[in-house]
Amino acid sequence: MKVLISNDDGVFAPGIAALVRAFAAAGHEVTVCAPDGQRSAASQSLTIARPLVVREVQVEGAKQAYAIGGTPADCVKLGLACLCPEAEAVISGVNHGYNAGSDVLYSGTVGAAMEGALSGLPALAISLGSAREDTYDKAAATAVTAFGAMLAHPLPPCSVLNVNYPTCDEAKGLVAAPMEQLHYDETYTKGVNAAGETTYTLTGCIAPGRRQSRDYELLEQGYATMTVLHYDMTHAEATDGLTGLI
Repeated sequence: MKVLISNDDGVFAPGIAALVRAFAAAGHEVTVCAPDGQRSAASQSLTIARPLVVREVQVEGAKQAYAIGGTPADCVKLGLACLCPEAEAVISGVNHGYNAGSDVLYSGTVGAAMEGALSGLPALAISLGSAREDTYDKAAATAVTAFGAMLAHPLPPCSVLNVNYPTCDEAKGLVAAPMEQLHYDETYTKGVNAAGETTYTLTGCIAPGRRQSRDYELLEQGYATMTVLHYDMTHAEATDGLTGLI
């Protein structure tokens, strides 16, 4: 199958190299369309105020690879329109850091995959908690397995299979899990940059008290998780309840 691979950590990130190796070894023809640098937390944003700069680069195992001066969603959108229109699926990752729970709303990794899903293609996002090279390879192998299952049992239209690999050496298994609503203990630290301008830097961590048997809890127990995400965030009952109010 012809696969377009993207990410939000940049075209030369170790996670994308692992993903390309795994999918090429599985017999897929890989084209890489990824940001030219770090674009984490870009969600599904697009660049509309300036042209996108594109450079052809080398990524081992890929038929072609492009470094694009835009967001992850830009990369997939441009890739499917111009650089790799023959792509039959979109894979995004391997991201450094989980994209689980409500964090998926911020994730450029998930945003890239969702752009593929909105184009009508099978789409998968893969992330991991540990940055060790061997763990990247294990996460990429898990993505190949999950991708095969997704092709055998297609998702609903415009959906993404979101996969996360735990920090342990070997996952206990791959399990389906609902998303958790995450809460953070966080703050903005005030500072001044070299130009004398006031700055604010966001720092924080996940607050305790999470619910059991959801994705983050299962990841902490050593399981890889998978969740089907859909673009439609409509709360149908609440929307219907608006009828006649105005």
